[in-house]
Amino acid sequence: MIVSRAKVDDLDAIMSLEASGFDNAGWSRDSWAEELTSPDRQVLAYRDADDRLVAVATLHLVADFGDLLRVVVAPERRGQGIARKLLIASILMAQAHGAVRILLEVEEHNAPARAVYARLGFSPIDRRRDYYGPDLHALVMELPIESLSYSPGSPLEVAS
Repeated sequence: MIVSRAKVDDLDAIMSLEASGFDNAGWSRDSWAEELTSPDRQVLAYRDADDRLVAVATLHLVADFGDLLRVVVAPERRGQGIARKLLIASILMAQAHGAVRILLEVEEHNAPARAVYARLGFSPIDRRRDYYGPDLHALVMELPIESLSYSPGSPLEVAS
């Protein structure tokens, strides 16, 4: 199990993940293809022992912050800490590129995702009404990362 950069050749596998990952607001093949080829995007892949893509995350690096745009984990692999590993890799990558904070949006009622983000130290800073469709609101969450380091023994997975 390893986190690495996704490749254009991963597009079919990413689209399979996308189809299984969300009930609302799915991304198109063209959107993912652009993520994989844009120089300001970092698409991270998590592969199992058989080299199958089981999760993906994409990070947009802009000036001094990272915008975590998408995290998709195969339904049968959820709850195994894979999203957390992709998030930690995204945090470290953003830091390496000079980011001082990471922002993301998460569906307000997505309790499992919100719990993962909170455990890593993300805090809600705003709410976007109807972001994912009628009555599907998003929370905007932020994690200051300028002085964070990975610390597996801390109460939070990422701590200063």
